[in-house]
Parts: sequence; C-alpha cells; structure tokens
Amino acid sequence: MEKTKLQWHPGFCAALRITLGEDLDFLENREEHLLGKKPLQIDALVLKKLQDRTVEKAIGKLFRRYNIIEYKSPEDYLSVNDFYKVYAYACLYQSGTDRVKEIDPQELTITFIT
Repeated sequence: MEKTKLQWHPGFCAALRITLGEDLDFLENREEHLLGKKPLQIDALVLKKLQDRTVEKAIGKLFRRYNIIEYKSPEDYLSVNDFYKVYAYACLYQSGTDRVKEIDPQELTITFIT
C-alpha cells in the first residue's frame, strides 16, 4: 500500500476560520499567501571553499563560509525594506537545508553594496 502524505494546512486553515468566526468580518484571511511577484533570488552568493585562507581584496576580508551580497544600482538606494528582505534571504538560505544547522549561522555574512 502506497503511503500518501497527509495535507495538514487545509485542516488547520479551516480550524482557524472556525476559531476566528465571529471576528472574520473584521479580518482579512489569506491562506497560502505568496510573498512576492517572482521567485526569491540572492543577487550574489560567494562560498568560501578554504576556511583558513584569507581573501585579499577588501570586499572579502570579512567573508566567512557563506556570503550573501545585495547590490543596489546607482539609480537605486538602500532602504530599511531592503535590509529586512536580504536578512530574510539569509534566514531562508540558512534554514533551507536537510539538517538542522547544516549551515552554521555564524558562518554566514550579508554585504550590501550601493
């Protein structure tokens, strides 16, 4: 007999609607809400292959093993929303692995270039 994966989210969302029932006129409930208009992508990801080797160029002196770089063009600017977006990218990159802490958060950097 083939094992079917049970879908828990629809049941949870239904229970949430029931729980919030008397307040639903005052709430907007969006199930499986997409976070963006296009797939999330990091501008640049630099992976350091040798941990004991220092990068000589100034941009890489602070590099650890995993380095996320966000670039803003001369016509653009760095906003607090950009900071939170790239911070979220780092969190998603760190957590999107098969094992817990497969990517050690202490080995991850974020660099903003404007």
